[in-house]
Amino acid sequence: MQKKTCYVLIILVISITTFSKSFSQEVSTIVPPGSTFDDALSMDNEGNIFASRYNGSTITKISNSGATSIFASGISTPNGSDFGKDGYLYVPSNVSSGRIVRISPEGVTENFIASIPVPTTVLFREDGKMYICSYQQNKIYLADSTGSYKILYTGNGLNGPVGMREDENGNLLIANYTDGKIFSVSPAGVFTSVAQINGIIGFIEYANGYIYATGFNTHKIYKITLNGQISVLAGTGATGQANGPAASATFNGPNGIVASPGGDSLYISDYYARSLRLITGVTVGVVNISSLIPEGYAIQQNFPNPFNPETKIVYQIPVKENVIIKVSDVSGKEVETLVNEIQNPGSYQVTFNGINYASGIYYYTIQSGSYLKTIKMMLIK
Repeated sequence: MQKKTCYVLIILVISITTFSKSFSQEVSTIVPPGSTFDDALSMDNEGNIFASRYNGSTITKISNSGATSIFASGISTPNGSDFGKDGYLYVPSNVSSGRIVRISPEGVTENFIASIPVPTTVLFREDGKMYICSYQQNKIYLADSTGSYKILYTGNGLNGPVGMREDENGNLLIANYTDGKIFSVSPAGVFTSVAQINGIIGFIEYANGYIYATGFNTHKIYKITLNGQISVLAGTGATGQANGPAASATFNGPNGIVASPGGDSLYISDYYARSLRLITGVTVGVVNISSLIPEGYAIQQNFPNPFNPETKIVYQIPVKENVIIKVSDVSGKEVETLVNEIQNPGSYQVTFNGINYASGIYYYTIQSGSYLKTIKMMLIK
């Protein structure tokens, strides 16, 4: 039995080394600077991206291969778009004309709502109705399939709303461009403050339980939990177009954002550079390193320890259930949730990046079923 145990541990160490090298977040450039877009991004069912040119009048189609073509034109200051169930792309023409247009799959444009005050972003609900946010009016409208609309929300901290997404529970997520605040609005209309970015938010995306926000003037991409924990996913804060590891990559006015179908990658439009960037490995902070069913629960000491800035944590669960791993500081204040999802039996590795935290002692706690354990680790910069 002892020999068998050692063999499993050796396999795990080899797997961990391989995965930690292959699954870190990486930034690359899909469309180089000087493109025909600078603003919001949407994706169709085939994985094509449609990008707005806010300082212009066009929508650019970007294929899976990165090839670009003008999909539609004649739309003054196009902004945050979304696809309807009819396959049409709905786009706010927000500053000059104050209207919502819809574009057929062939690129033919027609009015959907001929007049509405300063629309900035549209988002379809599951029932086919469309949210419309108004930047200057600080309002959220709701439109039906005929284009008739009414005021749905006003006040409640709305201050230049631009970003909108829905979570899996039907809560509407709204991000203010002006002050960087993010709200969650329940189906009953109850507003809850989620987080506030120190700066301007371009747009937001929601995938796999996390909100992703573009820091337009901080030149960073943020990852935010639904309980308000903020971490930097990519970007040093300097302006540029440097690719490579997310922690050392640079952006120049990151603005539009859309996730791949599985949520493992994020596409970002850089406003000032007019480029399309890609962040891969977004959800692979958690890696399934073995599908063998373990005899019981376990969590190992992080490695390396002490660490700067990243460290790995390996754990195992014997049954399918929700796993929560949280990191707290020495005072007991929770600083980050690393895992909060239902997982199958097996062994896993999760990465904690302490680049945004001060040197000191931290604790990570796993809770899965009745299993609860806390281990100390040390960050030294």
